[in-house]
Amino acid sequence: MAAIAASHAVSHVQNIIQRLQLGDKRLLLAVSGGADSMALAYIASRAVGPRNCIAVTVDHGFRPESAHEAAAVGRYMQKLGIQHEIRRLKWEEVQKPPVQRLEEVARQRRYTEIGNVCQTYQVSAVLTGHHSGDQAETFLFRFIRHSGIHGLSGMSLQTALPFALPAADNKTPVIVRPLLDFDKRTLYSICKAGGIEWFEDASNSDPRFKRNMLRQIIREADDDDRSPFNVSSLLKVRKAMQGHREVIDRGLASLLDKHATVRADLGVVELAAETDGQQLPRWASNPAVRERALASVVGWVNCKDHPPELAHLRQFEQLIVSFYKARKAGASIAQTPVSTAGVTMLPPTVRHGWLFCRQRPRANEIQITKDLALGATALWDGRLLICVQAKPGRSIPEAVTWRVYSQDAAMHKWADQLLEHRRVCRKTHRPADMHQAVLAVQPIISVKPVPDAQPTLAFAFGSVCAETLAATDLDISVRAVRGTDLVARN
Repeated sequence: MAAIAASHAVSHVQNIIQRLQLGDKRLLLAVSGGADSMALAYIASRAVGPRNCIAVTVDHGFRPESAHEAAAVGRYMQKLGIQHEIRRLKWEEVQKPPVQRLEEVARQRRYTEIGNVCQTYQVSAVLTGHHSGDQAETFLFRFIRHSGIHGLSGMSLQTALPFALPAADNKTPVIVRPLLDFDKRTLYSICKAGGIEWFEDASNSDPRFKRNMLRQIIREADDDDRSPFNVSSLLKVRKAMQGHREVIDRGLASLLDKHATVRADLGVVELAAETDGQQLPRWASNPAVRERALASVVGWVNCKDHPPELAHLRQFEQLIVSFYKARKAGASIAQTPVSTAGVTMLPPTVRHGWLFCRQRPRANEIQITKDLALGATALWDGRLLICVQAKPGRSIPEAVTWRVYSQDAAMHKWADQLLEHRRVCRKTHRPADMHQAVLAVQPIISVKPVPDAQPTLAFAFGSVCAETLAATDLDISVRAVRGTDLVARN
């Protein structure tokens, strides 16, 4: 039976690779050492060939045995003929988060390291071992967080790799989850039949983490056909939510094309405020479409690797609906912004529509980047791609480096210059682009001409500081990591 399951899995993965047009691409396998990812490596090596694969193990360094396990994964990859890399996270370089946020921060750093490997080898697709049990956990996890249709439709087969820089073809690498149709028992049986050693991470049973608690609930319910918490029941509801989402999304993209303005260089979205004689704007007139429109915009702005919670969307909706009710009644209209889910929404004025920008960061939330060489690209704040390079035909010393600051950090160094540059920008920029809430979350870039020199202000508030001599010889580009597509799969 296990041999039949393995053969079926190989054919299934081959079909997915061909359908996604990845047959001529080199694939990166995310292999943690668990049964699901070890089975993935075994299956992928037979589906596409070991030479077409690279494997990476991210060692979080939380457990003393993790280094030994990563090395064991490397030995098995060598046996399969797959090139393997180990990336160990160094927590002494960053402030270790509280246990409540440890999973989230570890996931972000894991994805960042995987993205770095993609950059090194110019890999465009990452295969993960997510299975049907993971899909059920994700659905239940999002359900208790009050996600909307967006979140309850679960994980998709393919999605953009979070926190990753684009490859040489300017495309962001994607995650592919080819084992979503397989359950954990099948992957265990494939490992046992193939003599594949795997490791059980004890932290996956730590009750302090909410996902582990949900995993236990599902495991206990999986033998009870009547339980609403078994995998089969959860996946049926998820599939229904996916169907609802697909129906709504068919018209959502064209609707947002007409009524949304995306400023990819600022990380800002503006939704039209005009109602065309109706009670609400077109994008907000249908509650289900409004929820998906807001979920798409909020997800694009905050760049989180999970959809916004329904409770957060309701806060935005409440202000939008009450705004138009007050306007229709001739009552005073509140102009107070709403900030939640990492996003600030600003009510419309005569100068702009509904503005969505990144919520103002906490003190020291955004770290100053290390010195970067000209031509390098930085992913700043997990949402903006920044590149500084010499203008064509200009000769710049190789010793020139640059850094990116948050506005708060930059104000300590260049308060007078920033205030003067803001005054200049107000003459040429749109009022919406110069709103204080928008400016507060923009990157500030400095250039250091030589190693021992003082850094010089080069870029702020979405434009080059032309009054700075160093900036006149540089091309500085800033763009959203998610491009301009608001309706993206999670």
